Amino acid sequence: MSIKKLISFFIPVFFFTCMIVGNSNANIVILNGLTHENNAETGEGYRGGIQVQNAGTEPRSVRVYQRDYWYSFTGESRHDEAGTLDRSNAAWINYSPRLLTLQPNETVVVDFEVTVPSVDTLKGTYWSVIMVEGIQPQDTAASTGVKIHTAIRYAVQIITNIGNTGKRDLQFLGLELTADENETQVLKVAIENVGERILKPELNLELFNADGESIGVFKAERRKTYPTTSILLSLPLEGVKPGEYAAVLVADCDEDNIFGTNLTLEL
Repeated sequence: MSIKKLISFFIPVFFFTCMIVGNSNANIVILNGLTHENNAETGEGYRGGIQVQNAGTEPRSVRVYQRDYWYSFTGESRHDEAGTLDRSNAAWINYSPRLLTLQPNETVVVDFEVTVPSVDTLKGTYWSVIMVEGIQPQDTAASTGVKIHTAIRYAVQIITNIGNTGKRDLQFLGLELTADENETQVLKVAIENVGERILKPELNLELFNADGESIGVFKAERRKTYPTTSILLSLPLEGVKPGEYAAVLVADCDEDNIFGTNLTLEL
């Protein structure tokens, strides 16, 4: 596989979105993470909670609702209506409260319960998000000009794996060589999950010179990708001199799920 012909990519943004409207709700924070992942068999269930805190000095109101979540290596991401995706688990989830008001420094837990249907055809990973969004208080003070405030909404990912089922498979979509602000060459690799189960690939690139000697292994940060989604991973090639190299690119997804390709890299 050669990378002399390259595809252009954009860097994706995940995990929470910001809206620049209304009054500030930046003091609303999630204390116990934006991902809740569990294994369950069909017909089983489990419970969890989302810890929401008002870290500010004034009371804040929050609304809680569901959405589906999908993203692409191009930078596109969507929070569609709950139940839109084929692998949405939104209908399996009950949660409360859906509207709450927090006093300064108060923490409230949004409890959720996931009940997996007793359907034998379910396999792999199903997911959706619970949105936690600050409500803008009404501004009754007279004012002139334009005010810009930031209201934050968090997308808390609720992931259900059906036991250890589901095909693990990924595809290398394309490669691009760029240079960062320090003029270091960076190899960007687009990966799509074409299987049925969530993958968390660790990307490794080993380079070989013209004599077949290894000049180093370069790694990218591990990131997750759901079935039908794709990610863009970056491999900084620090200290590599200009030239042509043979390379082995490997995505290690654990549990003997390893995917690789050979390529020629010209710096």
